[in-house]
Amino acid sequence: MSITQEQIKKITKNLAKLPSNSDKIEHDLNSIIWYIDILNEIDTTWVIPTISVTKSKSTLRDDVESSDLATPTELLKCSSNKIIAGQIAVWSIMK
Repeated sequence: MSITQEQIKKITKNLAKLPSNSDKIEHDLNSIIWYIDILNEIDTTWVIPTISVTKSKSTLRDDVESSDLATPTELLKCSSNKIIAGQIAVWSIMK
């Protein structure tokens, strides 16, 4: 598959904001498309989709019900800021 000059103009104008009069851009884009075509020929039916690049398992823990845990009200009492509607009031950063 090859890219046309019209497609290059559309890409350079609308997407990449690149100068469209360069022969190097046409060559580079055609090289990229050629490489993608090669990759598309590879049979990947036996490949398991990758969810993560590490072998670590989920680090999420199960919820724990315990009387040792602080309640939201107890945690709010720890703040020196004003409490409004069950939330800690902070300085506005937007004007």
